[in-house]
Amino acid sequence: MGSADSLIVGMARFHLPLTCHDANVLPGATVEHDRGVALILALLVLSFLTVIGSAFLTASTIDIWISENYKSATQTLYVAEAGIDHGRELLRTSPYAPNDLLASSAGPDRVLSTSTDSVALPLSDDKPFIPPQKLPAGNYTVWLRNDASDGLETLTDTNEVLTLVSLGRVGMSQKLIEAVVQKGRFPESVLDQRLKTVNGLESLASSVTRNATDLYTAPGLRDAGEPSDYRVVAVDGNIELGPGIGYGVLLVRGEARVTGNFTWNGLMLVIGQGVVQLDDGVSLTVNGGRFVARTRAPDGALLSAPLGAGFDITDLAQIKAANRIFPYTLVSIRER
Repeated sequence: MGSADSLIVGMARFHLPLTCHDANVLPGATVEHDRGVALILALLVLSFLTVIGSAFLTASTIDIWISENYKSATQTLYVAEAGIDHGRELLRTSPYAPNDLLASSAGPDRVLSTSTDSVALPLSDDKPFIPPQKLPAGNYTVWLRNDASDGLETLTDTNEVLTLVSLGRVGMSQKLIEAVVQKGRFPESVLDQRLKTVNGLESLASSVTRNATDLYTAPGLRDAGEPSDYRVVAVDGNIELGPGIGYGVLLVRGEARVTGNFTWNGLMLVIGQGVVQLDDGVSLTVNGGRFVARTRAPDGALLSAPLGAGFDITDLAQIKAANRIFPYTLVSIRER
């Protein structure tokens, strides 16, 4: 055997590997088995990013829906509350008695509806106390009822407590509010228990002050109001009255000194120091009612019990006229 044959046999014996010399393949790289792996990884990453993006988009959309629903619900509540405020003002300014207003609100069956359903109530035969009123954000409608003590469906009011039902709408959202309101007024009878205690009298004086149309700080008062314009005048301190004439409610927390002939039509209240003094030769005439009570010591401290309380009533119609200016105050409010 020649040397060439020996070389071939040697190569076969030792199984020498053949090396690929393709210039486009790195040494040691696998040519066939790694094809498509990068594409698969890219698709997986893209799918993952798509899922994450969709989740964020869904969360953002839900947040927008929640925000819009909250906004609509809040606006609807405010619109319904505007209806209650409108109803209170209409009750205060109406020339008609509550019984007349209740009778007007009842339908042909002469019985007020007690429904609190936002769908059934507009379909009842009751006449709205306030027809639909448009606002920039929506609209409201208000119905009038009696209170639970008299019976919601009855037409006779015995305690000046009424119920207002307001339905507010904003877009597709709606809210029903039921509010119990009571006529604010100074007592028209000596039997009212609030006239018996210092706390009751102070609460009444505070209520008159909150609803005052005129807060007096000047040392003297002559004329106030007119027969067609009753006022609520609150004086936080001493005052000199007259000569002059006034209409409405006059509250004096200090001492009232009459220095000239003075006539008051309505209610004259001297609660606090509870002192009324007349100069010689002058007169004080009150057409309506005059209530005087001392609830505070000279240093302003509250007394344990009122002193010198007295209520002189000469004209109940004038007292009612003076009380008409006070609003209906909220007793309770309920969302339906």
